[in-house]
Order: sequence, then structure tokens, then C-alpha cells
Amino acid sequence: MNWVMVGFVVAAIVIYSLVYLTNPKNVKTAFNATIYQLFHPSEGFMYLIIAAFFISSMLILILPKEQIVSWIGRESGWKGLTIGAGLGAVTPGGPFLTFPILVAFTQSGAGVGAIISYLTSWSLLGVHRVLAWEVPFLGWKFVLVRLAVSLLVPIVLGFLGQWLYDALRLE
Repeated sequence: MNWVMVGFVVAAIVIYSLVYLTNPKNVKTAFNATIYQLFHPSEGFMYLIIAAFFISSMLILILPKEQIVSWIGRESGWKGLTIGAGLGAVTPGGPFLTFPILVAFTQSGAGVGAIISYLTSWSLLGVHRVLAWEVPFLGWKFVLVRLAVSLLVPIVLGFLGQWLYDALRLE
């Protein structure tokens, strides 16, 4: 267990304890809501989390390491940054799917720059969010302008991230 996990567990215990001291019924309500959010058959997140980790574990085994290194490894250069950005833009869903995929890529030899490019692109250019949310709410004109000014950001950040990682000798 790392310190972030410990911090979240301690924070949950402290918050639940404080709420219990003020109104014990609220603790039961909050606990029931948590169980619902995690395990409800059609709305529960636990199923997504478990499935994502199964996918991640399998990806580590089935992804040809040589291919990953060739496409998005440290030495893949601009090609790797561009592939990382492209993959990030088309990866659907939230962090439950994305971060296990990034773990699999990292363990298969992906470079820091390509991972930064992927993650930045997923956050900034996600096609599923653009089509589902931005276009209907903001319209094509706005979306095209935003995409035009955002398109190179993942690649630039991937390049800078790899440079900084190398400069600091973080390996």
C-alpha cells in the first residue's frame, strides 16, 4: 500500500468518525450509498474496475514487448509521441480503463514521453467526449477551433516530459 492509499483510508475514517459523532444515521446512509455506487448491477463501478484490471493484466501478457518498444518506446521519437497521442485520443471511457492500459504499456516498454502524450491526448482530445459532449453543447465551430489549438499539445508535452525525465536521470 502506498502513502496516497493510506491517506485516502485515513481521510475516510476521519470523515466517517466526525459524521458519526454528529449524526450516526448519516454514516449508515453514506455507507449504503457507497455500496450502491460500487456494486449496483447496472450502475456499479466495481465491475468496471475489476474488468479494467483483468484487461490490464492480460495486455501485459499479450502485447508484444518488441512492438510496443518499437512503436512507443523511449527511442521511437516523434513517431512514438504521435502514436501515443493518437491512441489517447481514441481510447474511450474513463480512468478505469485508461490507467490500466497505461500500466500495461509502461510495463511493456513504452517511453515516458509517449505515455505523457497518450494521457494528455486522452484528457484533451478524447474523441468520445468531443462527439458526446462538446459538439452537441458547443457546436462544430467552437470544437474545431479548440481542437486546432489543442492538437499539438500532447506531442509537445510528451517531448518535454521525456526531455525532463532524461535530464533528471529518473531511471
